[in-house]
Amino acid sequence: MTLDKFISPSIMVPKIYEYAEYIKLFDRYNLSVIHFDVMDGHFVPNIMLGSSVFDDLKVMTNIPLDIHLMVTQPENYIPIFNVTKGDWISFHPETTNHPYRLLQTIKELGCRAGLVISPGTPISYVEESIDQLDYITLMTVNPGFAGQTLVPNTFNKIRRIRKLLDSYETEIDLVVDGNTTPENSINMAKSGANGFVVGSASNILKSPSTFGKFYEEYMANFK
Repeated sequence: MTLDKFISPSIMVPKIYEYAEYIKLFDRYNLSVIHFDVMDGHFVPNIMLGSSVFDDLKVMTNIPLDIHLMVTQPENYIPIFNVTKGDWISFHPETTNHPYRLLQTIKELGCRAGLVISPGTPISYVEESIDQLDYITLMTVNPGFAGQTLVPNTFNKIRRIRKLLDSYETEIDLVVDGNTTPENSINMAKSGANGFVVGSASNILKSPSTFGKFYEEYMANFK
């Protein structure tokens, strides 16, 4: 099953004063989603992006936001964000007692529901929740910080998840997050990924003035 390739720019990478310019570019290039990292300083040793930034972005664009909840007890965080129909919400299944029920809750909000699989997290979570999933985000680095190198089993794990999804004949997006350089993205796509969270490693968000050039070069790799 062939799914469209897309990028999801990580909005935590640009400076706040660059947001407006980047959002205009995201709209111009008709991007399908923007990645929005939420970190609690507990599940991961970092604190990032809150509800006020989320609200500001929702005023600036109609592009759906993908809330990646790197938090413990994500069910307590979802009500904080004023999500609208079509937004994406994903969480790490090991952070909640009832991941299946939480996926149901997300879908009841009219949002796309996703699981985030970290290095060391078994993909059995995917199989047990597959009827509630719209997408999977596979962390190809340890969650919490940018600028890391790929974990050694990255491409094998992408292939294993894609094989599992194909066996169910589902149209579930497989998104990769971490060190998605142009070179790595080619092998990630060949292994079965179709979505790419892009940040500092890709050069796409290096500067608003160069966004178009790097975005077009990145997407050309998949043609």
